[in-house]
Amino acid sequence: QQEALWRALLLEVVEALHRLVEHDATWLHGYIDHQNRLQPDQPPTSMDAEGCAATRATLTTRLDDLAASLYRSVEREEAGRLEFQWDAAGKLVANTVIRAGFSAIPILGQIGKAVEKAGEAAGAENYPDQLLNLFQRERLRVYREQVQSLEQFHTDLAKVINELVTSQKRRMVIFIDDLDRCLPEQAIGVLEAIKVLLDIRGCIFVLGVDREIIEHGIRVRYKEFALAEGHSGPFPVAERDYLEKIVQIPFSLPPLAPHAITSFLQRRLPAVTGLNDEERNQIAALMTTGLLRNPRKVKRSFNIFRLHLRLDRAQGRTTPAGLLAKLTVIQTSFPDLYERIAKNPTLLKSVEAIA
Repeated sequence: QQEALWRALLLEVVEALHRLVEHDATWLHGYIDHQNRLQPDQPPTSMDAEGCAATRATLTTRLDDLAASLYRSVEREEAGRLEFQWDAAGKLVANTVIRAGFSAIPILGQIGKAVEKAGEAAGAENYPDQLLNLFQRERLRVYREQVQSLEQFHTDLAKVINELVTSQKRRMVIFIDDLDRCLPEQAIGVLEAIKVLLDIRGCIFVLGVDREIIEHGIRVRYKEFALAEGHSGPFPVAERDYLEKIVQIPFSLPPLAPHAITSFLQRRLPAVTGLNDEERNQIAALMTTGLLRNPRKVKRSFNIFRLHLRLDRAQGRTTPAGLLAKLTVIQTSFPDLYERIAKNPTLLKSVEAIA
Protein backbone atom coordinates (compact mmCIF):
# COMPACT_ATOMS: atom_id res chain seq x y z
CA GLN A 1 0.00 0.00 0.00
CA GLN A 2 2.86 2.35 0.79
CA GLU A 3 4.50 1.81 -2.60
CA ALA A 4 1.14 2.04 -4.36
CA LEU A 5 0.67 5.45 -2.74
CA TRP A 6 4.07 6.56 -3.96
CA ARG A 7 3.27 5.41 -7.47
CA ALA A 8 -0.05 7.26 -7.46
CA LEU A 9 1.79 10.46 -6.53
CA LEU A 10 4.43 9.92 -9.21
CA LEU A 11 1.77 9.27 -11.84
CA GLU A 12 0.01 12.49 -10.84
CA VAL A 13 3.24 14.41 -11.50
CA VAL A 14 3.57 12.77 -14.91
CA GLU A 15 -0.07 13.63 -15.65
CA ALA A 16 0.64 17.27 -14.80
CA LEU A 17 3.43 17.22 -17.40
CA HIS A 18 0.95 15.70 -19.85
CA ARG A 19 -1.37 18.66 -19.36
CA LEU A 20 1.50 21.07 -19.89
CA VAL A 21 2.46 19.41 -23.18
CA GLU A 22 -1.11 19.14 -24.47
CA HIS A 23 -2.60 22.51 -23.53
CA ASP A 24 0.10 25.18 -23.17
CA ALA A 25 0.86 26.45 -26.69
CA THR A 26 3.13 29.24 -25.45
CA TRP A 27 5.25 26.75 -23.55
CA LEU A 28 5.39 24.42 -26.58
CA HIS A 29 6.72 27.19 -28.84
CA GLY A 30 9.36 28.05 -26.24
CA TYR A 31 10.34 24.39 -25.95
CA ILE A 32 10.72 23.97 -29.72
CA ASP A 33 12.80 27.15 -29.94
CA HIS A 34 15.03 25.98 -27.08
CA GLN A 35 15.56 22.57 -28.68
CA ASN A 36 16.40 24.15 -32.02
CA ARG A 37 19.07 26.30 -30.36
CA LEU A 38 20.49 23.29 -28.51
CA GLN A 39 20.90 21.36 -31.78
CA PRO A 40 22.13 23.88 -34.38
CA ASP A 41 23.52 21.11 -36.59
CA GLN A 42 20.08 19.47 -36.91
CA PRO A 43 17.21 20.61 -39.18
CA PRO A 44 15.08 22.97 -37.07
CA THR A 45 11.61 21.93 -36.01
CA SER A 46 8.91 24.15 -37.45
CA MET A 47 6.56 26.02 -35.12
CA ASP A 48 3.60 25.65 -37.46
CA ALA A 49 0.67 23.35 -36.67
CA GLU A 50 2.40 20.31 -38.14
CA GLY A 51 5.66 20.87 -36.24
CA CYS A 52 3.81 21.48 -32.96
CA ALA A 53 1.71 18.35 -33.43
CA ALA A 54 4.79 16.22 -34.13
CA THR A 55 6.63 17.58 -31.08
CA ARG A 56 3.59 17.13 -28.88
CA ALA A 57 3.18 13.53 -30.07
CA THR A 58 6.85 12.75 -29.35
CA LEU A 59 6.68 14.20 -25.84
CA THR A 60 3.37 12.47 -25.11
CA THR A 61 4.83 9.11 -26.09
CA ARG A 62 7.83 9.75 -23.88
CA LEU A 63 5.62 10.55 -20.90
CA ASP A 64 3.43 7.52 -21.60
CA ASP A 65 6.51 5.30 -21.54
CA LEU A 66 7.61 6.85 -18.27
CA ALA A 67 4.21 6.18 -16.68
CA ALA A 68 4.09 2.65 -18.10
CA SER A 69 7.37 1.81 -16.36
CA LEU A 70 5.56 2.22 -13.05
CA TYR A 71 2.69 -0.01 -14.12
CA ARG A 72 5.07 -2.74 -15.18
CA SER A 73 6.78 -2.52 -11.82
CA VAL A 74 3.44 -2.98 -10.06
CA GLU A 75 2.64 -6.08 -12.11
CA ARG A 76 6.00 -7.58 -11.23
CA GLU A 77 5.69 -6.94 -7.51
CA GLU A 78 2.13 -8.20 -7.14
CA ALA A 79 2.50 -11.51 -8.98
CA GLY A 80 1.42 -13.36 -5.81
CA ARG A 81 2.73 -16.45 -4.03
CA LEU A 82 4.00 -19.68 -5.58
CA GLU A 83 4.02 -23.21 -4.08
CA PHE A 84 6.11 -26.16 -5.26
CA GLN A 85 5.60 -29.83 -4.35
CA TRP A 86 8.94 -31.35 -5.21
CA ASP A 87 7.95 -34.98 -4.50
CA ALA A 88 5.90 -34.87 -7.72
CA ALA A 89 9.14 -34.24 -9.59
CA GLY A 90 10.93 -37.06 -7.79
CA LYS A 91 13.51 -34.74 -6.26
CA LEU A 92 12.62 -35.23 -2.62
CA VAL A 93 10.93 -37.89 -0.52
CA ALA A 94 7.18 -38.34 -0.75
CA ASN A 95 4.96 -35.72 0.89
CA THR A 96 7.88 -33.29 1.28
CA VAL A 97 6.61 -29.86 0.47
CA ILE A 98 8.73 -26.74 0.21
CA ARG A 99 6.80 -23.51 0.14
CA ALA A 100 8.38 -20.21 -0.71
CA GLY A 101 6.83 -16.81 -1.28
CA PHE A 102 7.60 -15.61 -4.78
CA SER A 103 5.71 -12.34 -4.66
CA ALA A 104 8.53 -10.66 -6.55
CA ILE A 105 9.20 -13.26 -9.28
CA PRO A 106 7.03 -12.44 -12.28
CA ILE A 107 8.30 -14.69 -15.07
CA LEU A 108 8.03 -18.48 -15.07
CA GLY A 109 11.16 -18.67 -17.19
CA GLN A 110 13.18 -17.25 -14.32
CA ILE A 111 11.78 -19.89 -11.99
CA GLY A 112 12.61 -22.61 -14.51
CA LYS A 113 16.23 -21.50 -14.54
CA ALA A 114 16.27 -21.56 -10.76
CA VAL A 115 14.92 -25.13 -10.76
CA GLU A 116 17.60 -26.24 -13.23
CA LYS A 117 20.32 -24.78 -11.02
CA ALA A 118 18.78 -26.46 -7.98
CA GLY A 119 18.87 -29.83 -9.74
CA GLU A 120 22.66 -29.67 -9.82
CA ALA A 121 22.68 -29.81 -6.02
CA ALA A 122 20.09 -32.60 -5.73
CA GLY A 123 22.62 -35.09 -4.40
CA ALA A 124 23.68 -32.97 -1.47
CA GLU A 125 22.53 -33.90 2.07
CA ASN A 126 21.22 -30.42 2.77
CA TYR A 127 19.50 -30.20 -0.61
CA PRO A 128 16.19 -28.77 0.72
CA ASP A 129 18.00 -25.97 2.54
CA GLN A 130 20.12 -25.22 -0.51
CA LEU A 131 17.02 -25.13 -2.67
CA LEU A 132 15.20 -22.75 -0.36
CA ASN A 133 18.28 -20.55 -0.07
CA LEU A 134 18.58 -20.49 -3.84
CA PHE A 135 15.02 -19.21 -4.19
CA GLN A 136 15.62 -16.67 -1.45
CA ARG A 137 18.60 -15.36 -3.39
CA GLU A 138 16.38 -15.21 -6.47
CA ARG A 139 13.88 -13.06 -4.58
CA LEU A 140 16.59 -10.68 -3.44
CA ARG A 141 17.88 -10.34 -6.99
CA VAL A 142 14.46 -9.36 -8.28
CA TYR A 143 13.95 -6.97 -5.37
CA ARG A 144 17.16 -5.17 -6.27
CA GLU A 145 15.84 -4.81 -9.79
CA GLN A 146 12.70 -3.21 -8.39
CA VAL A 147 14.68 -0.72 -6.35
CA GLN A 148 16.81 0.09 -9.37
CA SER A 149 13.60 0.53 -11.35
CA LEU A 150 12.38 3.23 -8.94
CA GLU A 151 15.79 4.88 -9.00
CA GLN A 152 15.77 4.76 -12.78
CA PHE A 153 12.29 6.27 -12.82
CA HIS A 154 13.51 9.07 -10.56
CA THR A 155 16.43 9.71 -12.92
CA ASP A 156 14.21 9.68 -16.01
CA LEU A 157 11.63 11.95 -14.39
CA ALA A 158 14.34 14.41 -13.35
CA LYS A 159 15.57 14.53 -16.95
CA VAL A 160 12.07 15.13 -18.28
CA ILE A 161 11.35 17.92 -15.78
CA ASN A 162 14.69 19.54 -16.54
CA GLU A 163 14.00 19.41 -20.27
CA LEU A 164 10.35 20.44 -20.19
CA VAL A 165 10.28 22.80 -17.23
CA THR A 166 13.58 23.95 -15.75
CA SER A 167 15.28 24.63 -19.08
CA GLN A 168 12.35 26.90 -19.96
CA LYS A 169 13.04 28.92 -16.78
CA ARG A 170 9.83 27.66 -15.22
CA ARG A 171 8.93 25.81 -12.06
CA MET A 172 6.56 22.91 -11.64
CA VAL A 173 4.35 23.73 -8.64
CA ILE A 174 2.26 20.86 -7.26
CA PHE A 175 -0.46 21.58 -4.70
CA ILE A 176 -1.41 18.79 -2.30
CA ASP A 177 -4.41 19.79 -0.22
CA ASP A 178 -6.28 18.05 2.59
CA LEU A 179 -3.36 15.74 3.34
CA ASP A 180 -4.46 15.74 6.96
CA ARG A 181 -7.70 13.99 5.92
CA CYS A 182 -5.76 10.83 5.07
CA LEU A 183 -5.02 8.16 7.62
CA PRO A 184 -1.94 9.23 9.61
CA GLU A 185 0.38 6.63 8.09
CA GLN A 186 -0.79 7.45 4.56
CA ALA A 187 -0.13 11.13 5.12
CA ILE A 188 3.40 10.39 6.32
CA GLY A 189 3.87 8.07 3.34
CA VAL A 190 3.06 10.94 0.96
CA LEU A 191 5.55 13.21 2.73
CA GLU A 192 8.26 10.57 2.50
CA ALA A 193 7.49 9.99 -1.18
CA ILE A 194 7.89 13.70 -1.84
CA LYS A 195 11.22 13.77 -0.04
CA VAL A 196 12.68 10.54 -1.43
CA LEU A 197 11.28 10.30 -4.94
CA LEU A 198 10.40 13.84 -5.93
CA ASP A 199 13.29 15.86 -4.56
CA ILE A 200 13.94 17.16 -8.06
CA ARG A 201 15.28 20.52 -9.15
CA GLY A 202 12.45 22.59 -10.56
CA CYS A 203 9.75 20.74 -8.55
CA ILE A 204 8.00 22.72 -5.80
CA PHE A 205 5.37 21.17 -3.53
CA VAL A 206 2.83 23.24 -1.63
CA LEU A 207 1.15 21.24 1.14
CA GLY A 208 -2.11 22.19 2.82
CA VAL A 209 -2.09 20.33 6.13
CA ASP A 210 -2.93 20.57 9.80
CA ARG A 211 0.45 20.40 11.53
CA GLU A 212 -0.93 18.74 14.67
CA ILE A 213 -2.49 15.89 12.70
CA ILE A 214 0.72 15.26 10.75
CA GLU A 215 2.74 15.26 13.98
CA HIS A 216 0.29 12.71 15.38
CA GLY A 217 0.87 10.62 12.25
CA ILE A 218 4.61 10.68 12.89
CA ARG A 219 4.03 9.34 16.39
CA VAL A 220 1.81 6.58 15.01
CA ARG A 221 4.38 5.64 12.38
CA TYR A 222 7.24 5.30 14.88
CA LYS A 223 5.27 3.99 17.85
CA GLU A 224 6.00 0.34 17.07
CA PHE A 225 9.67 1.16 16.60
CA ALA A 226 9.82 2.75 20.04
CA LEU A 227 8.05 -0.22 21.67
CA ALA A 228 10.25 -2.78 19.90
CA GLU A 229 13.37 -1.02 21.11
CA GLY A 230 12.03 -0.84 24.65
CA HIS A 231 12.47 2.91 24.49
CA SER A 232 11.60 4.94 27.55
CA GLY A 233 11.59 8.65 28.06
CA PRO A 234 11.05 11.22 25.31
CA PHE A 235 9.70 9.97 21.98
CA PRO A 236 12.65 8.88 19.78
CA VAL A 237 11.55 10.94 16.76
CA ALA A 238 11.03 14.66 17.32
CA GLU A 239 7.93 15.48 15.28
CA ARG A 240 8.87 19.06 14.48
CA ASP A 241 12.43 18.08 13.55
CA TYR A 242 11.02 15.43 11.23
CA LEU A 243 8.80 17.98 9.47
CA GLU A 244 11.59 20.53 9.21
CA LYS A 245 13.63 18.06 7.17
CA ILE A 246 10.82 17.86 4.61
CA VAL A 247 9.06 21.23 4.75
CA GLN A 248 11.53 24.00 4.01
CA ILE A 249 9.25 27.03 4.32
CA PRO A 250 6.36 26.60 6.77
CA PHE A 251 3.57 29.15 6.70
CA SER A 252 0.53 29.25 8.96
CA LEU A 253 -2.64 30.71 7.50
CA PRO A 254 -4.15 33.37 9.77
CA PRO A 255 -7.75 32.91 10.91
CA LEU A 256 -10.47 34.60 8.89
CA ALA A 257 -11.02 38.24 9.74
CA PRO A 258 -14.51 38.99 11.11
CA HIS A 259 -15.35 41.24 8.16
CA ALA A 260 -14.51 38.37 5.77
CA ILE A 261 -16.99 36.08 7.56
CA THR A 262 -19.66 38.79 7.52
CA SER A 263 -19.08 39.44 3.82
CA PHE A 264 -19.30 35.72 3.04
CA LEU A 265 -22.62 35.40 4.87
CA GLN A 266 -24.14 38.58 3.45
CA ARG A 267 -23.45 37.36 -0.08
CA ARG A 268 -25.24 34.05 0.54
CA LEU A 269 -28.07 34.90 2.92
CA PRO A 270 -30.19 36.66 0.23
CA ALA A 271 -30.55 33.27 -1.48
CA VAL A 272 -32.19 31.85 1.67
CA THR A 273 -35.94 32.30 1.29
CA GLY A 274 -38.15 33.60 4.05
CA LEU A 275 -35.69 36.07 5.61
CA ASN A 276 -36.06 39.83 5.75
CA ASP A 277 -33.17 42.30 5.80
CA GLU A 278 -33.21 42.64 9.59
CA GLU A 279 -33.01 38.87 10.07
CA ARG A 280 -30.16 38.57 7.57
CA ASN A 281 -28.14 41.21 9.40
CA GLN A 282 -28.88 39.58 12.76
CA ILE A 283 -27.83 36.12 11.51
CA ALA A 284 -24.63 37.47 9.94
CA ALA A 285 -23.70 39.21 13.21
CA LEU A 286 -24.48 36.15 15.36
CA MET A 287 -22.51 33.73 13.22
CA THR A 288 -19.58 36.11 12.78
CA THR A 289 -19.27 36.43 16.55
CA GLY A 290 -19.76 32.77 17.47
CA LEU A 291 -18.18 30.70 14.71
CA LEU A 292 -14.61 29.47 14.66
CA ARG A 293 -12.73 31.52 12.10
CA ASN A 294 -11.99 28.70 9.72
CA PRO A 295 -13.20 28.90 6.07
CA ARG A 296 -14.36 25.29 5.98
CA LYS A 297 -16.22 25.55 9.29
CA VAL A 298 -17.89 28.83 8.29
CA LYS A 299 -19.19 27.35 5.04
CA ARG A 300 -20.30 24.16 6.78
CA SER A 301 -22.09 26.11 9.50
CA PHE A 302 -23.95 28.21 6.94
CA ASN A 303 -25.15 25.07 5.16
CA ILE A 304 -26.30 23.57 8.48
CA PHE A 305 -28.23 26.73 9.33
CA ARG A 306 -29.92 26.74 5.92
CA LEU A 307 -30.94 23.09 6.38
CA HIS A 308 -32.31 23.75 9.89
CA LEU A 309 -34.35 26.66 8.58
CA ARG A 310 -35.84 24.70 5.68
CA LEU A 311 -36.73 21.74 7.92
CA ASP A 312 -38.32 24.07 10.46
CA ARG A 313 -40.48 25.78 7.83
CA ALA A 314 -41.36 22.47 6.11
CA GLN A 315 -42.81 21.24 9.42
CA GLY A 316 -45.00 24.35 9.68
CA ARG A 317 -43.01 25.92 12.51
CA THR A 318 -42.00 29.55 12.86
CA THR A 319 -38.91 29.28 15.04
CA PRO A 320 -37.08 32.64 14.91
CA ALA A 321 -34.23 32.52 12.40
CA GLY A 322 -31.94 34.14 14.97
CA LEU A 323 -32.56 31.28 17.41
CA LEU A 324 -31.75 28.72 14.71
CA ALA A 325 -28.55 30.62 13.99
CA LYS A 326 -27.60 30.45 17.68
CA LEU A 327 -28.26 26.70 17.72
CA THR A 328 -26.09 26.29 14.64
CA VAL A 329 -23.23 28.19 16.27
CA ILE A 330 -23.50 26.04 19.39
CA GLN A 331 -23.68 22.85 17.31
CA THR A 332 -20.54 23.59 15.28
CA SER A 333 -18.42 25.51 17.78
CA PHE A 334 -19.49 23.93 21.09
CA PRO A 335 -20.56 20.33 20.28
CA ASP A 336 -20.54 19.15 23.91
CA LEU A 337 -22.94 21.91 24.93
CA TYR A 338 -25.13 21.14 21.92
CA GLU A 339 -25.42 17.50 23.01
CA ARG A 340 -26.54 18.60 26.47
CA ILE A 341 -29.13 20.96 24.98
CA ALA A 342 -30.42 18.19 22.70
CA LYS A 343 -31.01 16.02 25.78
CA ASN A 344 -32.44 18.88 27.85
CA PRO A 345 -33.89 21.68 25.64
CA THR A 346 -34.64 23.86 28.68
CA LEU A 347 -30.91 24.57 28.90
CA LEU A 348 -31.24 26.75 25.82
CA LYS A 349 -33.08 29.41 27.82
CA SER A 350 -30.25 29.50 30.34
CA VAL A 351 -27.72 29.83 27.53
CA GLU A 352 -29.73 32.66 25.97
CA ALA A 353 -29.89 34.44 29.31
CA ILE A 354 -26.11 34.23 29.67
CA ALA A 355 -25.56 35.36 26.06
